[in-house]
Amino acid sequence: MNLNRINSDLKNSIENVSYSLEIDENLFLNAPEIIQQERKEFMSTHPFMKPDHIAVQDLFIPSSEDGYGVRLHIYQPEGFNPDRVLLYFHGGGYVFGLPEQVDDQMFGIADRLKATIISVDYRLSPQYRFPIPVLDGFDALQWIIKHGEPELGIDSDRITVFGASAGGHLAAAVAQMAADHNIKNIEHQFLLYPVIHNRLDTPSMEEFTNIQLWNKNYAKTAWLHFLGEENKDKSIQYSDLTYYNNFSRLPQTTIVACELDPLRDEGLEYAQLLYKAGVKTELWVIPGALHVFDLFDSPLKDDYNTFLMNRLFK
Repeated sequence: MNLNRINSDLKNSIENVSYSLEIDENLFLNAPEIIQQERKEFMSTHPFMKPDHIAVQDLFIPSSEDGYGVRLHIYQPEGFNPDRVLLYFHGGGYVFGLPEQVDDQMFGIADRLKATIISVDYRLSPQYRFPIPVLDGFDALQWIIKHGEPELGIDSDRITVFGASAGGHLAAAVAQMAADHNIKNIEHQFLLYPVIHNRLDTPSMEEFTNIQLWNKNYAKTAWLHFLGEENKDKSIQYSDLTYYNNFSRLPQTTIVACELDPLRDEGLEYAQLLYKAGVKTELWVIPGALHVFDLFDSPLKDDYNTFLMNRLFK
């Protein structure tokens, strides 16, 4: 790939990061629990500073599948608007990550938009394979609908679901599951460079096989962990988001894709399916951007944050 295609400010910001951005492919494939623990330890020793006027709490809700206590990491600013409710899913290839990794972004959204954010600490693969992570998210949605008003003082009739990367997949899968259960409380889905399907065959996936931050090799391993060897190549509802027959019932959608991301064309493909089904959909492909560009300070990130704040709540 021609590195000159990367936005120069973003490239400089990435190059000046003080820690390694590479994923050890051998550990990712054979011992992902080691990387999971490393990510937890990094966040515990490098927490983001919480603003005093934003309350943060953890609630645990029972899984409808097995009774496991699913953690909800909740942000609520002083003077919050009860109509602004965000159900959030972090990224990490279904294998890594936790809500605290984007605390700073959630603080910004809660502060500027006076929104209550419920971030789901869904269970990770390969310890918990599909459909468990999706079901954890759907349980969180149902909890908000039933308990949001009495426990948090929020109106759960106009929820926005928001997710990044694998979290974008989970957000969209929860929206599909809600539509199939005739739950109409999701007003908007905001999908940031989302994973859409496991075919690994789009032009962008074939082009960006070794690019940093996320590439085809990482994606292949992530799907293996998420679905297991026996299912990794199968199209399964709520896993392959194109394997669905009810697109017209999905909520208004915003999709943000990156020009230099192997996931780019999956986002474009999903937008096309929504357009064809008559779903009001906005698609933004950011020139010069890599996967997880928004984690690095640059004018691209500033422009994206402005877009995000203007679009989250319709």
